[in-house]
Amino acid sequence: MGEKISILGINGSPHKDGGTVQMLNEALEGAKKHGAKVKMINLFDYNMKLYHGDYDKKPCEESLRLFTEMEKYDGYIFATPVHWLAPSSLMKVFLDNMTYLEVENFQMEGKVFGVLAHCLEDGAFQAATCLASVFGHMGMVCPPYATVLRNKNLKTDEDTDYMNKDSVLLGKNIVIMAKMLKKEKPVWDYD
Repeated sequence: MGEKISILGINGSPHKDGGTVQMLNEALEGAKKHGAKVKMINLFDYNMKLYHGDYDKKPCEESLRLFTEMEKYDGYIFATPVHWLAPSSLMKVFLDNMTYLEVENFQMEGKVFGVLAHCLEDGAFQAATCLASVFGHMGMVCPPYATVLRNKNLKTDEDTDYMNKDSVLLGKNIVIMAKMLKKEKPVWDYD
């Protein structure tokens, strides 16, 4: 049997027990159920500085510490609350600092990702699309059904149950895609 797939959940909420974390826990449980080793980190625990915008300069030490942790994983589930129709400021600072990973030899290329967006009213689609488009540009791979949106104001238990299944499916599909890519080892670069 091959090496176990590892999935890192990245919580972009300033809260460690809210709706965003609930979605992320569901997705990580789905990944774990399908044989992955999982871990969650909270961006709030890292003292990242705003991205300086200089491609020739490394980001802050906290960002580098986070990137070193990320190297250990085959895939990522990025979870964000929606703040004014966009990802949280924590997630945005993290995303901006990830520019370093692209500039430094496309380090995210071929890594698998999924996105969770949790909102109180509206804007989850915009926030998730923002993240997914940047990760795709960095060379990351998104499996089917790997963007899950949730409005906190769900009407019934049936709605909640349906949404929970979506998060679990995201976790499962991240693992399936990571296994496929690990086995196939495709070359994504130019010929």
